[in-house]
Amino acid sequence: MSMLRSVVVGISFAVGLTFGAGHVLAQSADDQTTNSSTESVPTETVTTDQANADVNDAAATTTNDAMTAKTPTGDAKSAVVFMYHRFGENDYPSTNITTEQFDAQIKELTNGNYTVLGVPEIVAALQGGGGLPDRTIGITIDDAYRSVYELAWPVFRKNNMPFTVFVSSEQIDAGYSNYMTWDMVREMVRDGATIGGHSQHHSHLPDLTIDEVKAELAHSAERFKEELGFVPEIFAYPYGEANDAVIKAVTDAGYKAAFGQQSGAMSDESDFMYLPRFALNEHYGAMERFSLAANSLPLRVSDVTPGDYTLTRNPPAFGFTLKEPAPNVSCYPSDGQATMSRLGDERIEIRMDGPVASGRWRINCTALGAQSRWQWFGMLYTVP
Repeated sequence: MSMLRSVVVGISFAVGLTFGAGHVLAQSADDQTTNSSTESVPTETVTTDQANADVNDAAATTTNDAMTAKTPTGDAKSAVVFMYHRFGENDYPSTNITTEQFDAQIKELTNGNYTVLGVPEIVAALQGGGGLPDRTIGITIDDAYRSVYELAWPVFRKNNMPFTVFVSSEQIDAGYSNYMTWDMVREMVRDGATIGGHSQHHSHLPDLTIDEVKAELAHSAERFKEELGFVPEIFAYPYGEANDAVIKAVTDAGYKAAFGQQSGAMSDESDFMYLPRFALNEHYGAMERFSLAANSLPLRVSDVTPGDYTLTRNPPAFGFTLKEPAPNVSCYPSDGQATMSRLGDERIEIRMDGPVASGRWRINCTALGAQSRWQWFGMLYTVP
């Protein structure tokens, strides 16, 4: 009965995260426009030479060295990274976690079963071929809303939990009242928080020309250097959207790793320029789902098609090859009806019954692994 319950709950979790993902989990363009244009009032940002000097000193020993910082060792070759946006901002349920949900999640992460590490440390360990403690967790936050500073940061600090905030420079430069200021960012850096790049305008990068993408990255890097004294080494694609050209531009800009918004556990075999994260919000922040995600393992695959994360064919022809036996794989698309076929024991092919809607299309594939832990492989594609 316990195994059956795990299967039912796991399938429900996969369906929930997938079928709601395109409209709920990923921050939508409408959400972003509303947040920036209607609720925001410019406020003054104060920057001083002394503040810059202080944060430069802190950055020299924290953020810039984070990719090579010492990491607790272990035998695990994977980790789970969570993505937040807002905290306690109940008017925005699609990007918000309630204080009650947040408290319960922190209680889960501090129960002794998990090791919360800085995301740069996790990336460095897996990129370098090292091991991690089992059930290693990374915490990321997109967009630098003020509730991060006012509500989340004190909780993380109290519980000695490292975290990363991905910052779009223009959202702070504009002085919107619901975003952090550069002074707040500097204060968190001095306290050990990691800052990541998130472009200049939080744009849909695949919609831009490659020259526009490069300009976004260059301008944000310049602002980071001016305000923080360093350029971040990790990046998150706005809305999780990317394609081959965008990824090359981010790589050429000097970033060592980059995250999307597709669900799944990251591993030493992941594409480090398009790493997965489990998105959290009010609708998909229940403890049962949070615990399942925190305990998930990667479903190890190769030869994924399509290889570019922006679709050039619709309906998509999705497929991958299993690198390890997994007899009970199931796949769930966020839009459309799918037929899954197995070619032998290794190759999985998914065909849609028709074109999928434009925007973001997700597909999650799961298999129940050892100790009733879900193996997970998710993809996010941008559909023109």
